[in-house]
Amino acid sequence: MLIVEDSDLVVQKLTKLLEPLENIRIEGRCSDSYTAVKLIKELHPDYVILDISLKYGHGIKVLEEISYFDFKPYVIVLSNLNYQYYRDKCKNLGAMHFFDKAMEFEKVYDVLNERSKEKTNAAIA
Repeated sequence: MLIVEDSDLVVQKLTKLLEPLENIRIEGRCSDSYTAVKLIKELHPDYVILDISLKYGHGIKVLEEISYFDFKPYVIVLSNLNYQYYRDKCKNLGAMHFFDKAMEFEKVYDVLNERSKEKTNAAIA
């Protein structure tokens, strides 16, 4: 998993929230769009948690860039920019979920926990 977020506090909260998930490992973290695209190319993470508003660049730009990749990570947008325009734009560019940081933070855990269970069950079968 790659976390693309410019707030250290949010990264700390996400790390603590996701720690109990056995099949999910945080492989990297960055705070700008250029590095995000570079790391996605290099690491091929299964999951990307992406903020829209970054220190340098924009999460929308990251989604636009990875839409051209052969490899498509499962992207969860977690942002304070909870406007329908951004929700629609992110979904159209391939984001699987869009969660409001203030109201839906824990849903990131729910989604990843469910996906982790599905992967485990598929591996057993």
